[in-house]
Amino acid sequence: MELSQYFYTIHGNFSVPSSFRINGFYLWYNRYIKNAIEVISMTDEGLKKLLGFLLRNKDTAVSLLENFRPEDVERGILAIPEKMINRDIKMLVMDQAGEYLNDYELLFLQNSVLVDLDLNAKQLGRLKAKYLLTIAGFDFHGNTHRVRFSYKEDVRSEGNFMQSMALKAAGLKGSLLQTASEMMKLSFIQVEKDTIDINLDELSFMKKVPPELSVSYISSEDGLLKLKFHI
Repeated sequence: MELSQYFYTIHGNFSVPSSFRINGFYLWYNRYIKNAIEVISMTDEGLKKLLGFLLRNKDTAVSLLENFRPEDVERGILAIPEKMINRDIKMLVMDQAGEYLNDYELLFLQNSVLVDLDLNAKQLGRLKAKYLLTIAGFDFHGNTHRVRFSYKEDVRSEGNFMQSMALKAAGLKGSLLQTASEMMKLSFIQVEKDTIDINLDELSFMKKVPPELSVSYISSEDGLLKLKFHI
């Protein structure tokens, strides 16, 4: 019997012959294949837009995909190299940051993330800021998408004497990151003296993320941020 006689997918109908209902195949079908068909059907328009975007930007897409190993993805592991953030998407990050960011570098090492920033803080002048971030919580499943960090801050002024004094005065109120967060009033970020809580569910695009997608943190070391994903 031909394969097409086993699998009939028009209008979501899907028949499984009795000979296939062994070794848990039928359970596997119900849990994964049927759900995948339903997800693709519900997000058909989004899938078309995604494919269109990739085709219009195929050179960039291919360049980004070259950073990932097929064997990792097949095991449900997303290993993000620091060079991708520091080089391949640098112009995108710089464009989004605008005039406030002169340069940056990000390192994944010893289960932490080191962020090195060259900032233009207007009245405070040019600043060199280093942040050592350690992931304290990573919840990305169902309807909960939240990341928590503990952090250490080292900020130094590259401006004149008055700007240096202004920076020290600002530091008396808490960390510079805490002060900046309060001024920007971003609803999805809460910064305390030594912790950062990012609630991704406050961002509108997260509503498009299927609740079946689950992501967990593995490690940050040797230049790689490793995440485990499952859907």
